[in-house]
Amino acid sequence: MKPEIKELYKIEENLEQVYDMMVRSFRYYPKLSGAFPDWDKRQAAIEMVIRYYGPFDFKYGSVYSLDENRNEILMIMFSEEEDYTEERFLAAGSDSEKFRQAASRLGEDGVRRWWAFFDELDRTEAALQTIPDKYLYVDFLCVRDEVQGQGRGSEIMQAACRYADEIGLPIMLFTNGEKDVRFYLKNGFRIIGVTRSEDYGLENTYMLYEPGVTDEQ
Repeated sequence: MKPEIKELYKIEENLEQVYDMMVRSFRYYPKLSGAFPDWDKRQAAIEMVIRYYGPFDFKYGSVYSLDENRNEILMIMFSEEEDYTEERFLAAGSDSEKFRQAASRLGEDGVRRWWAFFDELDRTEAALQTIPDKYLYVDFLCVRDEVQGQGRGSEIMQAACRYADEIGLPIMLFTNGEKDVRFYLKNGFRIIGVTRSEDYGLENTYMLYEPGVTDEQ
């Protein structure tokens, strides 16, 4: 089962355009800066993230934009689909040629570090006690550079929140950096936990939107 947000435009084709836009949009994302301080290596690592997790999210979840122009991307799935096994990634096409090309640019040592980085991310997330049993999971949200500052990110996120209200499930996500945390706080989320990695200089802030809960409450 996949989320069906009727007020949004569902993307079901031309996914290469989506992934290319996401790679550009996330090029300054701080999440991997500690693990990969070199700019070129970090860009390869970021592309590996998009090329590996993007197809998974498409196969087992839904991909949306506000309209057919695809100036913003929201990837969302039900928590029951977060079964990150090698078999499911392969079935999604995550081991694509472009993923392997990005891995080649990163190099063998970098690729080992990339896998270790995400293994640690999984371990630290598993230790959190505040994640609900069932939820909608937002994995990627980005807006094209040319239309930044127009409120498009908030608009698509609010549509997802209205869908969460409709079906009675919370939305959970994690993010990095004060700017992104402020964005989600502004859109009705609250902080439910923070994980830190000394090895990779990473801090993840886990955030939750709860249906029916307002700022006044």
